[in-house]
Amino acid sequence: MHTEIKILSPIDYKTLRSGFAVDKSQSDCRDPLFHFSPLIKNFERLAVGRYFWFILDFPEAKHCASGGDVDYLTPFTLKEFSTLDQTKLNGATHPEDLNKVLAFSRFCAELFARHTFEAMSDFKISLFFRMMNSLEQYYWIMVQYPEVILDKNGNIVYGLVLVTDISHIKIHGEPMMNILNQKEQFCHQFFCLNENTLSKTEYIPPQLTRRETEILQLLTKGNGSKQIASMLNISTKTVDNHRQNMLHKTGSRSSSELVAMSIRLGMV
Repeated sequence: MHTEIKILSPIDYKTLRSGFAVDKSQSDCRDPLFHFSPLIKNFERLAVGRYFWFILDFPEAKHCASGGDVDYLTPFTLKEFSTLDQTKLNGATHPEDLNKVLAFSRFCAELFARHTFEAMSDFKISLFFRMMNSLEQYYWIMVQYPEVILDKNGNIVYGLVLVTDISHIKIHGEPMMNILNQKEQFCHQFFCLNENTLSKTEYIPPQLTRRETEILQLLTKGNGSKQIASMLNISTKTVDNHRQNMLHKTGSRSSSELVAMSIRLGMV
């Protein structure tokens, strides 16, 4: 899999909203929570840390449903968050990260507008930036867009958003976005920085075996070797051997560094 770095320019909220002139009457969906419910039920099994989710109504720029650990991971109560205006959520984003996150969000919306729904199913999108929790402390999160509902013109009407606490594996760095094209095995990394602050060289992540990928996915969820061995019905020694092989392939010095790298590059 190849990874290429791309640079975007930060934008403000007004510029972001100018790209969302959407008419909900052009969508066949009347109950987005019902539509997304089967996917939401899988979040607990798939999340790599504490998480919350919400459904964003793009035309109204506000939430229409939410769940998960909202009360701890945000400055809002679950009741407040379920109908929250998007500008208030922007206020909980680290001020140094906000305009960069808005640029990432705008790019995603334009990506959906340019591709069919079927083509977008090949893309795995992840954003990484800092957000405030209930203690008014900033921590690193990973934001994913598992599914959207489009109008007849291909514009996003409703978006399901999954937010995961990754502060246990990421404590510094620049906000960024990964867009992984699973079909073509190509990953684009987006930053909002000056061109001369980043290397434009291409990084090629190591090729992992199917078993290594399974173990890596379980590592990202905080499982130890004994737990993974039990889940996969293999010996602890076998798990440790696979773990050592992955450390060697990636040049990582520890399992936590391996997990952080795999999330950053969209490998899991």
